[in-house]
Amino acid sequence: MAVLVIAAAALAGCSPWPEQRQVQLPQLPPAWRHFEVALQLTLVDGRDGSERRLATASPGARLALPVGRHRATVILAEPLVVGRAPVPGRTPAHGAAERAAARRLRPAGAVVPVGGAPAEVIEVTWERGLLAGVVRDLWRGGTNPWLLNLERLDREITTRAQGDPWWLNRAALLAALQADAMSRSALKPHARRSIELSLPAGRWVWWNPFAAPLLSDGSTPLPVAGPDGFHLLLHHDGRAVALQVDGDGAVLTSPAAPPFAR
Repeated sequence: MAVLVIAAAALAGCSPWPEQRQVQLPQLPPAWRHFEVALQLTLVDGRDGSERRLATASPGARLALPVGRHRATVILAEPLVVGRAPVPGRTPAHGAAERAAARRLRPAGAVVPVGGAPAEVIEVTWERGLLAGVVRDLWRGGTNPWLLNLERLDREITTRAQGDPWWLNRAALLAALQADAMSRSALKPHARRSIELSLPAGRWVWWNPFAAPLLSDGSTPLPVAGPDGFHLLLHHDGRAVALQVDGDGAVLTSPAAPPFAR
């Protein structure tokens, strides 16, 4: 896939950064709904890549955020798992202490105005979490992402992801974009490695919002398909296990977090 250049004039005359827009945050994926989750919001200014971290918000909330109506902007919503699902009548714990100890999962995102003409409400989705993170990291690496055809990149990710963008090789994609050497090979998914996981008994969910939970009896290894690289699995009580899958399908597991404190 060739990278097409967007004329700089396409961004000229855009409305200023402080303009408020309605932003709809996504609901939690079903696998995560037994957790209490706060979404850490980060805005990336499309003019210079500067980042602005906002207060956490609840999944499914609709907020007025300083996103210019036409200005290219990135919104990242990073899930912070701060505890078990709240009991009715209890105020969710989104304080600094809970956020510091939170288990961080794969983000949702939006890239404005990718996805068509500006809408009244900007939808932050789990499907665009990968794209939003890549655009943010291009800025961090000194590459102006608005010189790339992000609309086409968005379509290609959707086509090749087959329902799960996090199976794509993110590192290869980012490197190709930074080198201005984008090709279809950079959008290939990781190989699906056949691995076996030995996990303590209980229900385990991946940090990937599209992956199905695992149920372990504590004694029988679980056969799963896992892509290369680092992954996080989270138990319903808050315990976390980090996985490192190498190119031969070997798996290294290590405890990543203790149970929730409450």
